[in-house]
Amino acid sequence: MAVISSIVFAVMIGFAISASAQEESVIPDWIKTAVTFWVQGQISDLEFINIIQYFVENEIIILPSSDDRIIENLQIFQSELNEKIQQSQALRNNAQIQQTIKESNKEFSENPNFNSLIENRELEWVSTEKNQIIPLMYDLMKNDAAKILQAIVEQDQKSDSLFTYAEIFVTNSYGVNVAMTGKTSDYIQNDEVWWIEARQNGIYLEEGVFDESAGVYASDIALKIVDDKGNFIGVMKAVINVEQLITTEK
Repeated sequence: MAVISSIVFAVMIGFAISASAQEESVIPDWIKTAVTFWVQGQISDLEFINIIQYFVENEIIILPSSDDRIIENLQIFQSELNEKIQQSQALRNNAQIQQTIKESNKEFSENPNFNSLIENRELEWVSTEKNQIIPLMYDLMKNDAAKILQAIVEQDQKSDSLFTYAEIFVTNSYGVNVAMTGKTSDYIQNDEVWWIEARQNGIYLEEGVFDESAGVYASDIALKIVDDKGNFIGVMKAVINVEQLITTEK
């Protein structure tokens, strides 16, 4: 929501410009309702963007020229986000990624003290300095699954995409990291809303928030991972850098 909050201001200015030409200064209830629903979380950022686009395309709102680029970038963002959702859905079925997750799940299932192991790893993980990499982190960034994730991120960052992957990482069914493209802020992920929602609903989208792990304003895609029998085995999170929207707003 933080990424497009200034759009509300642009909407009001845009309506004022349109209304001025008609010597009308009252904002219609249906515009107020759309903004209210968005602020209250009854509609998503993307749904709100669609409403704004409809207003602009039908000249209900005339945005100042400086805001045209914002709308254009939001349209590009929608398109690229949809592409990355499809790419992530295919990536979670990658044989090597699934194999790495299954091996991790097996390791924990065979350890009667797995809870203590996870807690100790988490404590060591969050106690490290920002730029420090402990052996566990190194292993999770260098295994075969991580190499696949890194290749996707690197290829995307070299493309002409405006909104590239900042990071991608995968957890097992116990909710801890098993492969990642970079150091995350935590080892344990199963207490995060995105992890819980993805496991329950299959997919979770977080739009326009500051991602502490990636260090950028981002939109997050979290997907449930299942094996070929439909059994839950883990969750994948892809973080998309949306700093371009912030830059445009400024």
